[in-house]
Amino acid sequence: MPYAIKQMIVCESSKKVVALDWIYQNADGYISNQFKLPEPYGEVPLELCTEELMLKWLTGGNGLQNTSEEFDAAIAQRKQQVEFESSLAAYEAQPKSAPTKIVPVEPEPILEPQPEPEEVAEATPETK
Repeated sequence: MPYAIKQMIVCESSKKVVALDWIYQNADGYISNQFKLPEPYGEVPLELCTEELMLKWLTGGNGLQNTSEEFDAAIAQRKQQVEFESSLAAYEAQPKSAPTKIVPVEPEPILEPQPEPEEVAEATPETK
């Protein structure tokens, strides 16, 4: 199933689940958010709150307002946006020739000086 519950938020005093942190995932990516359960939170004991039950709360009539198809479309749109953005490159205009691509210079890593190894004194018969 493309839906999963990452965690639930529980009111410690009443031991009632008040919100679900959920994720919807397909082959192209995922969407996640928190769904606050409508009040009253119900009478299901915390120990009976399985992921299967919480997924019914999440996807049932009073659950998420979006459909799986809408999530799939949003994920596809985001994937297209990321692919488009990764295809962009900066070019520099030239006064009398074609523009030239600006190649970003990777900064060289800064190497931290390593401490000198400590000299180990040789054991003598007196220090053994």
